Amino acid sequence: MIGVYDLQKLLWDVRKDLDLAQRFRADPDTVLDEYGIAGTERTAMRSLDFKTLYDRGANPYLLYFCALQIGVDRTEYYARLRGEIS
Repeated sequence: MIGVYDLQKLLWDVRKDLDLAQRFRADPDTVLDEYGIAGTERTAMRSLDFKTLYDRGANPYLLYFCALQIGVDRTEYYARLRGEIS
């Protein structure tokens, strides 16, 4: 697993920065490169696989608010967290 800090930093920044959230929606690979996100976490972020991110140690608060900021509504977020949507 990558350093948990890198993933948490990305989630925090997306949550706080609407421009970054918009950039992530438009070109996730560029944003993920900027934060050094690779491997399983990169794949999970690209596919919005919140269950995998949570299982790998992502802070649930940061994960939830990051999801909202990038345009995932609450119902979809919880379905993804339960693994009902992949």
